[in-house]
Amino acid sequence: MWADAGWAAKPKGSDRIYKIWRSQCAMKGVKMNKELLKEMITCISPSGREEMLQKCIYRHYKQDFDTFMVEEQGTLTGIVNPDADFKIQLAGHADEISLVVTGYNEDGSLQVADNGHVYPKLYVGAKVQILTDSGIVKGVVGHTQALHKKEEVRCRDLFVDIGCESAEEAEQTVPKGSYLVHDTDMIELQKDKLAGRAFDDRIGVYIVFEAAKKAAQMGASHGIYATATTGEENTGRGAYASASRIKPNICVAVDVTYAADYRDADADGNVKLGKGGVICRGSIPNRKLNSLLEACAKELDLPVQFEVFSGRTYTDADTMLKTNESVPQVLFSVPLRYMHSPVEVLSMKDVDSMVEILAFFLIKISPEDSLLPYRLDED
Repeated sequence: MWADAGWAAKPKGSDRIYKIWRSQCAMKGVKMNKELLKEMITCISPSGREEMLQKCIYRHYKQDFDTFMVEEQGTLTGIVNPDADFKIQLAGHADEISLVVTGYNEDGSLQVADNGHVYPKLYVGAKVQILTDSGIVKGVVGHTQALHKKEEVRCRDLFVDIGCESAEEAEQTVPKGSYLVHDTDMIELQKDKLAGRAFDDRIGVYIVFEAAKKAAQMGASHGIYATATTGEENTGRGAYASASRIKPNICVAVDVTYAADYRDADADGNVKLGKGGVICRGSIPNRKLNSLLEACAKELDLPVQFEVFSGRTYTDADTMLKTNESVPQVLFSVPLRYMHSPVEVLSMKDVDSMVEILAFFLIKISPEDSLLPYRLDED
């Protein structure tokens, strides 16, 4: 039947039949590729050195896109229908938070600083991996009673033991400017949950490329630009450069947001895992694009949630807004527990539904749709 045809094209018949087919078959073609996500987690992709993850994405998706583009800022974009006039850019950021090596102690341990918003306490006593030009070096962050008792631990309090016995030996092994991340794996929890390092924002990259791939299989006619941006955690350089170059008509940022469904959660609101992707309402996202995204979810009978940012969203959406002639954009986020930790937790159901909704959104959007907030001849 139609669902087995690989979403190739809209079947013949009435729009009503098509809507029923879409609703009944919505989730049959979507199931998270956990093996790919696990491979993505093994990649070290700090702000400034994202190429390991970018190459992983290219290897997996190179057969699914018409062409790929790599930019000087390191962003990777898979393109569907590159000759189409109407262009939609989807952006998830490839970079992760990290520490960066800034110096050496006499005992051979490393001094570090933050690269993105990190919680230094989470590194104390942890296994780490350090990305150098010569390969990956393993290490551990040292632990002392004095460090444990400090009310506030800062990055300058940390020291990384890589087994060296002098500052000179450490410098030969790990040059200044090398990046350091937690040495953790992705694990599967109960009730459709996954835990791992740097779902912020590997999961956004995964959703962006899966949705673009699905839309292409469904017969999308628009130009679709799936971008794994760089530097979101510290400068926004990748999103700005790629949106400025691509000049899309519409931008969709896919990131993560704070869930509030666990003990003593810091998040405001009532966002929960397993209740769908989160549409951002506020002064930055385009209201009409938000409405279309919500309508697509309703038509597919898939859940969505909402969050409010009255100003900046602290995502690539803020950056893309300022490019070209102020590109209209929307922010669609994955609920996440324990943000910026080595044990971020998400729901696979949310991810699968977001892929489906975004793919349908890419089919439904039209160049004729006005995104202006009002008309002067309206009361």
